[in-house]
Amino acid sequence: MEKEREKRYRQKIDGLIDRLEFIEENFPASAEELKENRIIRKSLYKEFQEIAEIISDIAAMVTKDNKKTVEDDYSNIEKLCKALKLDKTLCSTLKRANGLRNVLIHEYNGINDDLAYESISEILPYLKLFANKIIEWLEKNF
Repeated sequence: MEKEREKRYRQKIDGLIDRLEFIEENFPASAEELKENRIIRKSLYKEFQEIAEIISDIAAMVTKDNKKTVEDDYSNIEKLCKALKLDKTLCSTLKRANGLRNVLIHEYNGINDDLAYESISEILPYLKLFANKIIEWLEKNF
């Protein structure tokens, strides 16, 4: 079972890294460029959405593996942060990523592309940091 669980974590991490690299490689130089190119805009939003979903999946997995009750995404992220001893800034940024995912999916009051561009550019470095932290955690625990 443990080998299968490790394999599942690695699949999630690989998916996370793949999507982070895609966003980095295709992130436009400005919000204007983002707004002008629908294909890039939609694909970046989709990749970001999937990143947030992967983080939520990892949070639920870690929560379950620590014999805690799996709850909503925000609660699970909080439990993940405690289990991995992540700092408050990283933890709040993971929650922010989940919130942005909800906006991008449900288009609450429409999507403000300028704000989405700014948010993704601010969140991205923390997502890379999270990827490194979860890899370190995996190496220690499996």
